[in-house]
Amino acid sequence: MLKVDYWKRDEITMNINTWLKKYSLLIWVLFVCFITLYVKVELKRNEEKLTEGHFWVFTDSHVDVLYRHDGDPSTRCRNVSLNNMIKKNRKFGHFDCDTPNELLISTLSAAKKIDSNIDFIIWLGDATSHLSQSDDTILSVNENFSQELRKHFPKTLVIPVLGNHDVILKANRSTRFIQFYKETKYNLLLNDDNALPTFLKGGYYSIRFRTLINKRQTFLRFIALNTAMFQPQYMDYFDSNEPNEQIMWFNKTMFDAHNLNDRVLLLAHVPFGINENLLYKFYHIKYEQRLLSIINKYSSNIIMCLSAHRHQDLFRVYSSLNTTMGIIGHPSISPIGYLSQPSIRKYSYDRKSLILTDYEQYSFNVHEAERTQKDVWTFSYRFSSWYHQSKELTSKNLFQLIYLIRAKPFYLKRFLLTKHYTENIILTNHRIVQTLCALTLFNFDEFLSCTRKLEKKGVQYDNIAFNNSLENNSHVNEQLIEYRIIYRHADRDGSITPADFEILADKLSTLVGQDDVHRREDYANARKTLCQEIMRADANLDGKVTLEEWLNFHENLANELRKPDTDPEVLEHISQRINTTFNMLDLNHDGFIAIDEWIKTCQFFGVDEKTAEKSFYQITKQDKLEEDKAKQLFFEYLKTDDPNHISNCCLCFL
Repeated sequence: MLKVDYWKRDEITMNINTWLKKYSLLIWVLFVCFITLYVKVELKRNEEKLTEGHFWVFTDSHVDVLYRHDGDPSTRCRNVSLNNMIKKNRKFGHFDCDTPNELLISTLSAAKKIDSNIDFIIWLGDATSHLSQSDDTILSVNENFSQELRKHFPKTLVIPVLGNHDVILKANRSTRFIQFYKETKYNLLLNDDNALPTFLKGGYYSIRFRTLINKRQTFLRFIALNTAMFQPQYMDYFDSNEPNEQIMWFNKTMFDAHNLNDRVLLLAHVPFGINENLLYKFYHIKYEQRLLSIINKYSSNIIMCLSAHRHQDLFRVYSSLNTTMGIIGHPSISPIGYLSQPSIRKYSYDRKSLILTDYEQYSFNVHEAERTQKDVWTFSYRFSSWYHQSKELTSKNLFQLIYLIRAKPFYLKRFLLTKHYTENIILTNHRIVQTLCALTLFNFDEFLSCTRKLEKKGVQYDNIAFNNSLENNSHVNEQLIEYRIIYRHADRDGSITPADFEILADKLSTLVGQDDVHRREDYANARKTLCQEIMRADANLDGKVTLEEWLNFHENLANELRKPDTDPEVLEHISQRINTTFNMLDLNHDGFIAIDEWIKTCQFFGVDEKTAEKSFYQITKQDKLEEDKAKQLFFEYLKTDDPNHISNCCLCFL
């Protein structure tokens, strides 16, 4: 048996040797092929790692140097209310207020922790508060921003853009940007010799950047516009030649980029197009038309336009004949207005082709931070996953996505959710139609025609309600700033509906403070806050308030207020309504309502100037109405059924 076993073993060995000799060449070839394939795969992986780059986009921090951790939100967190018995520490901000410096530091720290190995940072502007600022405050806040950004990212290339709240309006026009550059330590952010001449002249510039060491690689060119020059409300603060010179510079810069085959990221704090909710254009039409005509000529060089200003997560596409340019908006660091949670965004792009491939968004839960006193940033969503996109983030693919948003409910709801998720709002069919038309239409007549056609055809979208989905139960009684709800019967269809306030919103925004854009914005925002109370009269929840519902609501309210044991919840709502009304008129928070503010408000609601002035002096013998007296008057107006009561003289705005 042993001999047989040994013989078999030898036979097997001989067979193996014979087989190896016969197929050795084939084995060697297969081995070489395998090694070659493995090396190629690894090289490709390494190349992909080398060619995939990342960059951060931050915008609209709106730091308020007067912010107080214990401040009353009804005063933009600037003053402590004596009536506020609940002392809350809002160290990291509140939705009724601009940003504390702690939130800015938290933002930059979070970005550094998430990813500090990035190619560059784009800062889209508006470092200072929405409230009226002196030039000194604007300069000091921007200086602080420059230092904080450099402290967290000491060696990263920064591409800064000026926002409308960054421009020092009262400075010498010929030297204002030189002063800004020197006194804000902007050299920490921008020190490119080719960019400085035009920045020091007008706050705009261009930088060429090589993303790879390869000398043959196409340059990425950043073009940063100073869009404040094109906004109608800022035209008086610039010489007429300044926006024209910037447009001529933009044309020449795009011409150079085209000849050099540069790929362009166009950076604009204020976006092109229409505010579809308040029905106005962001740019003066004569400037926008010229800018878009330049974009028409050189759109093939433009990767994307990145914008800010609206504090919302949205995008749109400009298209004309052979032109397609995506415009991606960005949510803000500032939480004010419930337009978004404080957010930052990290883009991925191909360093070789310079095409954007995706982005990730991170956000900060303001309510949770107030509850825990901790600053925790979390991942929100990834563009490709959220919208089920497998392709790159190009203008053409964005245009295709807009088609899906218009055609399929799944994409529409996802788009609206990212835009409105922190608001307390019911999106009606009319509002949704407006949003869809504004995604691609920049001409006002075309936009209005689109909304009329869709509504005439009977296109219907289900109403979508947003109720501050990220708000904790412990904060349900916090006063909400309602940016997108409607007040008063403007279209005279017999009821108050969301459409009515959209008609009036633009007029309201220019009613008070014609010479002060910040004051005008504050007035409009405070005015819209009251609309939440107006729609409480909608008894059958059909989205409109009839005259009968309105009268019944206030009759029941007056009866409740006359009770000795008035429901505390009712008193809470009335307190919010009264505080908002007072702050609407007392925008500078000096503790009284001036007679000119009173008269302008009364005039808007149909009271002539003499009657308004007479009513004011019936209430007070002075030229100002103190806060306590005003609020007591507002309360009596809602409570009394006496037609001869003094409060009935001129409180129609309440």
